[in-house]
Amino acid sequence: MKVLLVTSPHTRHPAVLQNNFKVEQSVMYSFAPVGLLSLVAAARQDAGITPDIYDLNRRINEGLIPLGPQFYRKAAAEICALEPQVVGFMTECDSYHHVLQICEAIKALRPTTSVVLGGPHASATARATMRRCNYIDAVFLGEAEVSFPEYLAAERNGDKRGVPGTLRRVEDGSFVDAGACQLVKELDSLPIPAYELYRADPGEEIFLEVGRGCPFKCTFCSTAPFWQRRHRVKSPGRILEEIKCVTELFATQRVHLTHDLFTTVKPWVKSVCEALIEAGKPVLWTCSARTDTVDEELLQLMARAGCNAIYFGIESGSQRVLRDIQKDVPVEQSIDVLRTCHRLGITPNAGFIIGFPTEDEQSMVDTFSAFGRALETGCRPTHIFGFCPFADSSLFKELDQLECTGHFLDLPLDKELDRINREFISSDPELFGSYFRPRLDSLSPELIAGVDEFSTLVDSTRLPCLLLAHANLSLAELYRKWATWIAARNRNRNAATHRLYYGSPVDFCDFLIAELEGNSAVAPYALSLVNVLRTNLKWAAVWNEMAPTTMATHRTFPLQTTIEELGLDTPLVLGDVVDTLEVEYDVSEALSFSSWDELKEPVAGPVFLVWQRTAEGHLRLVKVDAFLFRAISNLKQESRTAAELIVNWANLSDETRAMAGDLPFVLDSLSAAVQIGLVNIKGS
Repeated sequence: MKVLLVTSPHTRHPAVLQNNFKVEQSVMYSFAPVGLLSLVAAARQDAGITPDIYDLNRRINEGLIPLGPQFYRKAAAEICALEPQVVGFMTECDSYHHVLQICEAIKALRPTTSVVLGGPHASATARATMRRCNYIDAVFLGEAEVSFPEYLAAERNGDKRGVPGTLRRVEDGSFVDAGACQLVKELDSLPIPAYELYRADPGEEIFLEVGRGCPFKCTFCSTAPFWQRRHRVKSPGRILEEIKCVTELFATQRVHLTHDLFTTVKPWVKSVCEALIEAGKPVLWTCSARTDTVDEELLQLMARAGCNAIYFGIESGSQRVLRDIQKDVPVEQSIDVLRTCHRLGITPNAGFIIGFPTEDEQSMVDTFSAFGRALETGCRPTHIFGFCPFADSSLFKELDQLECTGHFLDLPLDKELDRINREFISSDPELFGSYFRPRLDSLSPELIAGVDEFSTLVDSTRLPCLLLAHANLSLAELYRKWATWIAARNRNRNAATHRLYYGSPVDFCDFLIAELEGNSAVAPYALSLVNVLRTNLKWAAVWNEMAPTTMATHRTFPLQTTIEELGLDTPLVLGDVVDTLEVEYDVSEALSFSSWDELKEPVAGPVFLVWQRTAEGHLRLVKVDAFLFRAISNLKQESRTAAELIVNWANLSDETRAMAGDLPFVLDSLSAAVQIGLVNIKGS
């Protein structure tokens, strides 16, 4: 029996913004789908069937499923070509419309295939899905390690009766609810997920499930209800066993210990950390936590055990809103925890939300203020999200007057298909409620529209944004001005209305430059920094490179061999240089800005920078001396000999003539440039 489990589409939002919404294949996020891998292991153990994993995101990235007008049909055809009897999709709220349309296309191409759904969003919208989508044969409710093998066994035997834990379609087109399936009591009793079926990228962080459930009652959250607010964990020994498995398979050096709230029970956290320390700290790891479930002693232990990043959902900077959503953790306490993490060598990550039903002008300003303070602590990334009404949250039932403006970031598909998708989503708040927003009397929809991508832009230009905030422009006001500025630019270039308040990182740098020019209250080096960042981001977009641009100095590259042929008459040509820039301050250290307390004032220049495309295909920023900068500028025009470059340099001024008198200096500079590829010897 051929069974296929398919990952849901995961779009890398920064990549979409960087590419300015053009159709670009490599914008998907491929990840180890630990939930599906766990289902494979359970089906193999309990039903004698081993499903295959179909990594939809990787196939899109590799160009096997083009992001064009036939996206859903192409995806379905690729899946149907494998001739599965059962196809199961994991689901999440932000890609549910894509999954449903792929499922419909599968059913049209291969009607005998059973198409089933599982995961948080399908569980929350199960009945609505089964009523509206006759091409879905079953929806699994909650965790499915028990119900999924039972369903496969029933399918294999031709048994069409209901399976506990599912809504299952029967022959007359209706569906039956066979009741709930009991949660797994001991997670250690589950087989180790089938990690061997996943293909990891080199150095990829692998997700490792260590527990399930959250006992808290935040009204906006749908995660806790999914696990029935039952907190369950795996034993330290089992966790070490899974770490050994993935390190042997993938040679990974970093894992994410997946748990809705890792630090719920401190004694268990301590036992896990102690086991990791005793095992020699085999990997670095990350996790999620609440700021009121950690203290310095626990964080110290976690750092010793290899924890190097923690995500904290802070949610709001307004204490009133935090009370409203039943997450009344003091904001000051949360900021202190972020600061403590940074001091201990754990990178804090944080999430904020704007647009809660009781949001007003002051609470929005408070949240932007807390967002800025989090950035100052070294918290990275720090996100601001627009409020999403999750279907299974307790708050969802209380919401009315929800509206879908269509202003959200999605897969960069064909323009007409994208339009149809937005109409599909706006037609059904029950299925796609997370794309709807409550009406807020005190805040305009336009103000909320672009907020969910604003933090992505700030993250790439953190220090200039904070310098503005410390001078005369708060982050809340910065966002308001940005929204007005980018909307005007987008109208001028006839951008679609659903992306009116979204811009690329280069757009954002243009905006910051406009704000900084003539603003004497801001540190003078801010403009130099933004100009460097803008060039970084411009060329990163050209090569679709998301990794930070590395910084180097051409003088720091050791000369491995003497380039004997580099004499005064050696003809030279430009190497793999893509751009050059002269700035007034040395912002080298500022490019790797971490926290406000550690900020050092850049030294005044001038400073000469060159961007290089390395042989490995990466973008490198190189600081060069004045002579080499001038030589590279000359070589942009035509080939020159070393002597011509030196003469040109010497003729500039008395000062430069004196510097050019050191012939070994300039020849050494050219030799180093040749060795690292900034300059090439003609014909070689």
